[in-house]
Amino acid sequence: MSRTNKGNNPANPHQQNIKRSIMSRVRVLYAVFAVIAVAIFAMILVTQYGPNGTPLRNRSDLKCYKTIEVPASRGNIYSHDGRILATDSPSYNLSLDFTVLDMSDEEFGRLSAALADSLSRTIPGYSKDYFLRRLREIRAKALRGGPGSQNQRLVRDKVNQIQLDRIKTFPIFDKGRLGGGLIYTQDAERYKPYGTLAARTLGKPGEFGLEASFDDALSGSNGRNLCVRLVRDIWVPVVSKENIEAKNGRDLLTTIDVDMQDIVESELRKQILDKNATCGTAVIMEVKTGEIRAISNLTRYGSTVRDDENHAVTMRCEPGSTFKLVSLMALIDEAGYGLDYPVDCTENGRYYYQVGRRKYLVQDSHAVGQTDLLGVMEHSSNIGFVKVIDEEYHDSPERFVDFIHSLGIDRQVNMQLNGGLKPIIKDPRRKKETAWDALSLMKMSYGYAVEVTPIHTLMLYNAVANDGHMVAPRLVTAVMENGHAVERFGTETVNRKICSDKTLRLVRQALEGVVEEGTGSMMKNPNFKIAGKTGTAQIAMKNRGYADERGGRDYLATFVGYFPADNPRYSCIVAIKTYHGPGARNSYYGASLAAPAFKAIVERVYALDAEWHAPLTESDVPSVAPVKGGDVQEMRTAAGRLSITTDIARRGQGWATATQDSARVEVTPVQCEEGVMPAVQGMALKDALYLLESRGLRVRVSGKGKVVAQSIRAGTQIREGDAVTITLKPAGN
Repeated sequence: MSRTNKGNNPANPHQQNIKRSIMSRVRVLYAVFAVIAVAIFAMILVTQYGPNGTPLRNRSDLKCYKTIEVPASRGNIYSHDGRILATDSPSYNLSLDFTVLDMSDEEFGRLSAALADSLSRTIPGYSKDYFLRRLREIRAKALRGGPGSQNQRLVRDKVNQIQLDRIKTFPIFDKGRLGGGLIYTQDAERYKPYGTLAARTLGKPGEFGLEASFDDALSGSNGRNLCVRLVRDIWVPVVSKENIEAKNGRDLLTTIDVDMQDIVESELRKQILDKNATCGTAVIMEVKTGEIRAISNLTRYGSTVRDDENHAVTMRCEPGSTFKLVSLMALIDEAGYGLDYPVDCTENGRYYYQVGRRKYLVQDSHAVGQTDLLGVMEHSSNIGFVKVIDEEYHDSPERFVDFIHSLGIDRQVNMQLNGGLKPIIKDPRRKKETAWDALSLMKMSYGYAVEVTPIHTLMLYNAVANDGHMVAPRLVTAVMENGHAVERFGTETVNRKICSDKTLRLVRQALEGVVEEGTGSMMKNPNFKIAGKTGTAQIAMKNRGYADERGGRDYLATFVGYFPADNPRYSCIVAIKTYHGPGARNSYYGASLAAPAFKAIVERVYALDAEWHAPLTESDVPSVAPVKGGDVQEMRTAAGRLSITTDIARRGQGWATATQDSARVEVTPVQCEEGVMPAVQGMALKDALYLLESRGLRVRVSGKGKVVAQSIRAGTQIREGDAVTITLKPAGN
């Protein structure tokens, strides 16, 4: 009975107290946790939406997201026939993050030696020792940690795509960005496949040349991408409405002909260096369109030259005798003179121009004497032009000045480049402003007291070649996008007609006469005619007159003209500046300094174009190659290689002469007895010299080619020391 009651009794009061205590504590903990949770939630709300919420959210976004600018590719610059002159070429900066390396010092030492060797073979200018030392420095800094340890520059030089692809395969770097630590950032550099060819004309982005004047078209517009951080400095683009695609730059189609440009630069460089000149410019322009096919501007620095200034549009100075074309045109077109107008240029080449009581000496480089206006132009007589211009315009010099302006050469010309200078032309109606004085008209008649650039001079002569139609020179014909022209630049007319057709005919006759009979006679070519004018001018030295303190002077030597004269296709100017010191013997005349370069340029350009050369017919090609006599063994070898029909095969050893007709070659053995003159006619110089000098004869040689005559007849008795003359002419003559 007592057990049953005990089992049914409620729990021990002590146990219930313990249970209530535990539950109370649990409730307290629940309450505490609930309060903490509410507090945390409240803090989250405050942090997210409180006064500091927006800045904190932005800071978080900056650590996880950023907008990266996507550079646009710069447009290409092409030659007139589509060859690339300038293009974007990717280059890469190399940095290292060796904090990611997971390797022992021993392994790093072994791999870094192999890496240094590979790098030295790939990046020029750095030795294996340099790279090994640099890799160890980067490794040591990475182990120390601190600012900059995760991005250390390997070398200052940039590498191209091919080099980068190789570098990625080298030891350590072949583990990838996160394992090997190689970091590379891309830059776009301008690459010019033809090196320094037309360097000044092509220019540099934002600085000068076509790259600067067409910068808006070439540069395009950069884009932007929203990127998310993947790890460390690795960012991955994400889709976003904020993303803007980069718009690549447009292309330029220029007028430059690469082959002509190479000719112009090489010939101008050669002349400047050979003649120790200061600087120069040479330009070839297509007559009908004004398109510049080649332009070179070179300045000498010691034994080298650089293309660092556009002399064609900035070398503004008194042009000298090339300006006499203006005087001749004014006399014919405005005043009605003919080329047969008689002029006394004095017998001694000296003439005194009188102004009041003062006399000023005018000289010619050589006395011309009595002649006509054509002769004055052909022989470039200063005296002749001073006399006739003064005779016609002394009382009304403004007529002469107005004629100059009417031509159109008074405007600024820059050829679509920045920085062209406008000519300076004095005017009697603005004496103070233009510094007109009593000598101005006299000086202007032969190219002084007026300042123009070489491109202005070329424009005038080009207009004469173009039937009086003056066009502006240009370097760009179109702006292209995806292979299609979005903007075209056509031929720009400066002056539709500079003078009458009659004047043009007479002026052309005079310019051809300069080359055929006058100061430009060195320009004559048997294959085509050149028309043009020489020019030599002293260059004013700012406020020091025309001479420095030593008596030295700067000269501008020029030749300008067009070719072929009977059907002009190109005009060309070569203008070279040189310093001539006291007692110096260097060339400074247009005929001796500029003209040789002009001639070399136009002859090479003429040879380029197949249209100017008649095709060969079968009758033009000899059926048998010209053959020279000599050593029989060598003749036999040559005949076999050229498939020439001859009886050489029947001959043995020794010497022979050769005669030929249209079908075959006949070989005659040469008797080589001691003390007897051998027959060397028909032999090559090498064989004839050997044969004669081996007999003790003193040999004099005249001409080139094969031997056609010998002063001692074959078979004559000879003695050692006898002199013999052999005459040579080209084979086939």
